[in-house]
Formats: sequence, C-alpha cells, structure tokens
Amino acid sequence: MSTTNPAIHQERRRLLIDATITAIAEFGLSKLTLAKISSIAGLTAGTVNFYFDSKETLLLETLNFVSEEFDRGVAQALQQAGPDPAKRLAAIIDASLDPEITEHRKMAVWHAFDSESRGREDYQRIRGNLDKQNFKLILNLCEQIINQANKQAQINARAIANAISGITDEVWKEILFAGEDYDRDDARQVCQSFLASIFPWCYQMPEQNSASTDPETSPVHITQASLNDLEQLAVLFDLYRQFYEEEADLSLAHQYIEQRIQTQSSIIFIAWDNESADKKAIGFTQLYSTFCSVEASAIWVLYDLFVDSSKRDQGVGKALMNRAKTMALESGASRIDLETAIDNINAQGLYEALGYRRDSEFYKYSLAL
Repeated sequence: MSTTNPAIHQERRRLLIDATITAIAEFGLSKLTLAKISSIAGLTAGTVNFYFDSKETLLLETLNFVSEEFDRGVAQALQQAGPDPAKRLAAIIDASLDPEITEHRKMAVWHAFDSESRGREDYQRIRGNLDKQNFKLILNLCEQIINQANKQAQINARAIANAISGITDEVWKEILFAGEDYDRDDARQVCQSFLASIFPWCYQMPEQNSASTDPETSPVHITQASLNDLEQLAVLFDLYRQFYEEEADLSLAHQYIEQRIQTQSSIIFIAWDNESADKKAIGFTQLYSTFCSVEASAIWVLYDLFVDSSKRDQGVGKALMNRAKTMALESGASRIDLETAIDNINAQGLYEALGYRRDSEFYKYSLAL
C-alpha cells in the first residue's frame, strides 16, 4: 500500500479517528473492535492496521485528538478575550460549550476514558496534568476577580473554581445524554446566571427564559401502565430484551408484562408521544419494590429503561426517570438502585446527570439456577 501522498495519509488517519469517535459513542470501549471502526469508516480492518500500529494506538490518538481540540478552543477563546480576568473566565466557560468541541460523540469519548477502568490510566496520562492546569487557570482568574473587588474575606476563590468546574462537568454529561438536541443557549444562561450571582460587579444577570413548561405542550407525557396498555407495552418490552441480545419473543413479553400488572409486582411507567396522531408508546421504565436491611427501609430497583430508537436523544428517558423518582419519593423509599452495562455510555451519562452515583465499594454476584 503506497504512502507517497502525505495528504491522503493524513486524511485517512483523520477519517479513522472520526470513525473511532463514533464507535466509542455507540459501543463504549469494552466492546470496541477494529472491525466496527473500519466498517464505520468504510475501510477494511487491514487498512486500519496500516495507518495505526494497533487498536490501542488508535484509541490513544483519538483521545489525543479530542483533548488537543479542546485545549486549542480554550486557548483561542482566551486570546480573543484579552487581559480582563472576568472576560477570560467567561471565555473559558463559553469555549466549554462550543458545539464543535462538545458534540455528543466527543463527550462519549471523554466519558468512556474517564469512567471505564481500561481507559482511566490512559486518560490520566494524557489529561491529568492538563486538567490540573485548567483548574489552576480558573482558580487564578477567580482570585483576580475577587482581589480586584477586595472581596477576599467574603468569597472563597477555590470554592467558586470548584463550582465552575462542577457546572461544566455536569453540562458535558447532559450533552452526552441529550445528544444533538442539547440546548447550549440554555446552558450558557445557567452559567452566566451563576457568574452574575457570585460576581455581580463583573457580570449582568441574563433575562430569564419565560418559555412555557406546560406538560400539555411537551412532546411526551408519562402514565402508569395498565392492562389497557398491554399490547403496545409488550412490543416495547420485546424490543428491550432484544437490545440485550435475547431472541425476539413477543408472546413471552406479553405474558410477562401481563403478570406484572395483574399481580402488581412491579410498577411500570410508559412514555407517550404527544406529537403522534395516534396514541403511541415510545418508552417505558419498570421498577421493583424491595428492602435494604442495613438501612431498615424500603428501596426501589429500577430494572428496565427503554426508549424507541426513533425517539432517543429527545428527553424521553429523562422524563421516565424523573417520574420514577417522584413515585419513589411518594412511597417513602430511601433510594433507587439500578445497574447498566459498563459500555452503555449514553445510559451512564443520563444516570449521572440525574444525580445517580456509581458504586465503587461493592461487587455484584449472581448465581444461575
């Protein structure tokens, strides 16, 4: 295979890196293969090996790509902002919301390397010192703003720097969950409101968005399932089981859901499409009630969450999760437990954006019977 044309060589490398970004967003790190990457790129697996020594090399180059792109974006924003610390701080936050830098596929790459054990060491090696430098920059700008106003006794710069970092981290998780439909203008307003609340002498409070949040105007509404919903719910449940590589079996799905509703052994919430001319179910979540002996309290296990593939990245999963939370609070339970595949990056982003925390202290065991 010829390498005489450097432009073609670089273009193929960029194509493979972009395909890897897409593949990580779809499959996570643990199920990623060169075959999947090459298929997305429209190339053969042998072609991938020609441009990169190994899959690990390609993965590291992909992380380097999104890392360097982010750093360039921040550097350019700082250069345009000039020397004023308030403008520089706002520029960093605005750069962190740049649609090109923070498209949802790239957010999946960040999240995969930061959260999956096989990628965490690589992430720390590539981003560890850079993340520390970025935090120091934010801290230094906060200190300058506070010192200029002689507010050292009233405001803790490190606390504010931590809060700003936390807000941007949370925004990135929301982008990962919401995908292409994420409202960056609303996120900017939230960030600007925070800065104006802390540093009112530097920033102006933005006008509040008065858009209606009437449930009737929402594209989705949530109801608790009944036997009247059985036909549509069984179809969704069968698709859900197929997603986890079970054979299609609509009869089994129908029977299982019917038993759950008749015996009231679970609670199921259904998401309905308000924009559909016909009443159409587009997602569901199922919870089982149990107890925690240590806490001596009731808890809920959110075992199933599924959204029709045509309606993902539109807030349906979030709406279902929030309805489940409301029910759990009303029941007096102490918490909701759930689990997901280690490579289900989109689901992890949703759960963490809603406040769920990953357990790092206990192993899960199962005994097949």
